[in-house]
Amino acid sequence: MRVEQLRRAGRVEVTWLPFELHPEVPREGMPRERMFSPERMARSREHVEAMAREVGLVMRQRDRLINTRLALAAAEFAREHGAFEPVHRALFRGHWEGTADLDRVDDLKRIVAEQGLDGIALERALASGRYEVLIDRHRAQASSVGIDAIPAHVVGGRYLLVGAQPLSAFEQVLDRVTAGDGPTEEDAT
Repeated sequence: MRVEQLRRAGRVEVTWLPFELHPEVPREGMPRERMFSPERMARSREHVEAMAREVGLVMRQRDRLINTRLALAAAEFAREHGAFEPVHRALFRGHWEGTADLDRVDDLKRIVAEQGLDGIALERALASGRYEVLIDRHRAQASSVGIDAIPAHVVGGRYLLVGAQPLSAFEQVLDRVTAGDGPTEEDAT
C-alpha cells in the first residue's frame, strides 16, 4: 500500500516478483497451528490487523495456511497477458478479504476471468507447470540477497526493506538513493 502511494506520486517504479514464502506448505494447505504456536498466531493476528487498519485495508487472517504457488503462477500468467496489475490486486483482495482460496484453481480462474483473461487458458498453464521454474528461480535469487519474508522491497538496487515498513522508512531510503548515498558500515549492523 505504501509502495503504491510512492508509485502514484512518481517516486518509484515497481516490479512485483513472485516469492513463495512457505514452500513447505503442501498443495492442499494446512492448519496454521501446525506451523505456528498459539502465541505467535495471536501476535501475528494483532500485527496484521493493526497494519491493515493503519492503511485502510481489510485483512482477515485465516486459520489455514495456503500454498501460494498456484496464485504466484496465476500472477505470472496475467503478466504474460498484460494484466498483471489488476490481477495482482484482485488476488490480494481475494486472499485478504476472504473472498477466494488462492490455492484453488476454480477461484483463480474466476479471478483472472473477472479481469478479462481466459480462465481455461490459465487452468492449462497451471496444469502444465509452466511457471514452476520461474517461481523457483525468483525464490533462489531473493534468498541469495537475504529476502526471507514478505513484503520485501529492493530500492535503488542497494537497499533492502523487509516487512511492513512505515512510509517514512521508504522516504528515507529514497532520499538516500536520490542523493547518491551508498550504504554505510552503520547500515550493515
